Amino acid sequence: MNDPSKAADSEPSSLPDKSQSDHIADKPPVTNTEKRLIRPWLLFTLLVLLIILLTVRDDLRQNAIESGENTVRYVVFNALGYSPRELFIWRLRLAGLSDSPLGQRWANAVERASEQAIQADSQYRTRDTFETDEVEAHIYQVSLKRGEKLRWQLARLNSADSRLYASLERREKNSDVWSSITELEADGDIKSRVVSSSADYRIVLQPELFANTDYVLAIATGGSLPFPVEGAKQRDIGSVFGDPRDGGSRKHHGVDIFAKKGTPVVAVIDGYVRTDTGGLGGKHIWLSSGMFGYGRARYYYAHLDFFAIESGDKVKKGEVIGYVGNTGNARTTPPHLHFGIYSGGPVDPAPFLKPEPVLPAT
Repeated sequence: MNDPSKAADSEPSSLPDKSQSDHIADKPPVTNTEKRLIRPWLLFTLLVLLIILLTVRDDLRQNAIESGENTVRYVVFNALGYSPRELFIWRLRLAGLSDSPLGQRWANAVERASEQAIQADSQYRTRDTFETDEVEAHIYQVSLKRGEKLRWQLARLNSADSRLYASLERREKNSDVWSSITELEADGDIKSRVVSSSADYRIVLQPELFANTDYVLAIATGGSLPFPVEGAKQRDIGSVFGDPRDGGSRKHHGVDIFAKKGTPVVAVIDGYVRTDTGGLGGKHIWLSSGMFGYGRARYYYAHLDFFAIESGDKVKKGEVIGYVGNTGNARTTPPHLHFGIYSGGPVDPAPFLKPEPVLPAT
């Protein structure tokens, strides 16, 4: 039976006592009009305090400036798709030079260079110079498939004040239009990018007018994921993406990596695993970077002999999660791992599994 005293203690009093009501009555409620008048003054006060703080603190002011610059650069180059050289063309227009023969030659330099673009292989390195009396651009082009990684190192060798405009651009298949992906810095740091679509990619370099520029550029292409079967390589892939199955009624949505039964299978990313048995895949694992896997790429490991983890476990990249087998509809075939990638539908894993790109030595 409930204790009535406890029930009374847990319920809020519906009526204030006389002293409380008198106190409340002494303070008239704040109206919406007064709130609207107070709010701008509060915002103004906060703005003044922020300006004072930025004036006094050099480190905060520098961080604010850098953050603002980075935001503008992201909007201009990444969101709107402008390249750094296109902004320089606008500067020429504002200076009244865009219609001059020299301005026209500078603006058309990339179009001229695209006819003689250098096709870079999986490894490429060059050292080159832009002379003061020349108006030209240099272009280095590669064709990449979804999941491949492009790695580059661009360094300027002289310390002139003039700008070297550099950008990474993309041209979709069956298109003549190049769009800017991002601005590149000639700071000598090694950078990389995993491409999200199969297309042509190019690095475009062009200095300001009358600039003498020496530079070195290294490019490498390769895969973006570690190989999922320990000790195996691309030569061990025996069935590729898109191969017909069941008399052509369906297609192979992955690659088959053949290895001895019991060979360890590893996680290709940090993430969460979900195990299951039965069906075409037999003992299989789904690996995704999120707890539920929605909206992100998922990695499928099928025909396993047995698991090394439990469903729901969080695993690290390179951690053993299972062992090669031939369960499911692979029971009549040699042991192998069926490895698939799903991101808005099945994706060919082969480009992801190429060897990691390594920049050529000097």
